[in-house]
Amino acid sequence: MNWGKLSRPEQIEKMGDVLARAYADAEAIVNLEAVGPHLPDATSEMVKELAETKHAFRGALLTLMAYKCCDPSQDVRAHKAEHKGGFSARTYDTSATIPFLIEKTLPRSVETHWLTQTLSFAGPLHEETELKTQPRKVGPLFLQAVHVGNSDPSGETAYAVLVTALQCLIEARNRDRVVLTRPKNLPISSVSKLLERHFSRRYKTGGPRLPQVAIFALYQCLMESVNRYEGLSLEPLQRMKSADRKAGTVGDVVVAQNETPVEGVETKHGQPVRSINVHEAMEKVRSERVSRYYVLSTGGVLADDQEEIDSLVEAFRQQNGCEMIVNGVVETIAYYLRLLPDTSSFLANYAEIVETDEDLGYEHRIGWNDACREV
Repeated sequence: MNWGKLSRPEQIEKMGDVLARAYADAEAIVNLEAVGPHLPDATSEMVKELAETKHAFRGALLTLMAYKCCDPSQDVRAHKAEHKGGFSARTYDTSATIPFLIEKTLPRSVETHWLTQTLSFAGPLHEETELKTQPRKVGPLFLQAVHVGNSDPSGETAYAVLVTALQCLIEARNRDRVVLTRPKNLPISSVSKLLERHFSRRYKTGGPRLPQVAIFALYQCLMESVNRYEGLSLEPLQRMKSADRKAGTVGDVVVAQNETPVEGVETKHGQPVRSINVHEAMEKVRSERVSRYYVLSTGGVLADDQEEIDSLVEAFRQQNGCEMIVNGVVETIAYYLRLLPDTSSFLANYAEIVETDEDLGYEHRIGWNDACREV
């Protein structure tokens, strides 16, 4: 294969093939169906230590090693096109590695592993390069792993490093996997209690993700059952770190017509909606073609601000034409569940996303099963 003569799409496809083959080999090792790749013990432990650390550099390592497998003559330490003899690793990371990790529900960064400033501004990745990372060990581990994989001109060591790193990511994903309960035919009142229990549990991280997931799961049902949404599309749920302004969206959940947002939802967790939140939402959608916008919170609406919020909403409707609805998350879900034949599809959608969403973990999944037992 002459890598240089392939078009960019062909290169992306070939790199995806390498990642898929390495994943299959890594999965066989995890399932005890094969032995690990041939790496010295110290090297294997070093790669595993990096891959077991939650940091963008472990994803960047996958990209560099997969590229080395495709083009063994490339010095992957020169990870930018402006480096002497370099290439744009970020391009391949965005187009090949990130989609692959999404498909396999493996840990990843939001858009690219090169978003971290330490890496995006770094020079060639020589062992003596100083990379300021948190935790500190990640920088040296990353440079060592890149050096090991890059030093073998055959690309075989890079493949062994790639398989070893993927093995750790698969094990991490599998540890967090929990088969979730999917209640059927619950009355709406029971669904409300179930969601309130799940939302209100104490989580180390990720609590605000749950109302986003619940609203998205509701819209999945509404898109199929309610005439208002005929011909419209539900945009994919963005990662938590993709703040709506940065991601170029108008809310946490967005309905679009021909890729133009026409309805959006912003969710909040724990704190009631205040008038300032409504002001901010209005500014966000003022220049958009959004005809309906929800500002919802698990904490409801601040009673002291209710009158002012009502006035703001009515004035905005008259001036802009956008209907703004400010309410509680659970109350809104309960209202729209009445439009569905039953609650089973909503609960199945919610459980499916909680089971696989990368911004949620073991504690949220166990919390759901516990909440189901309590209702």
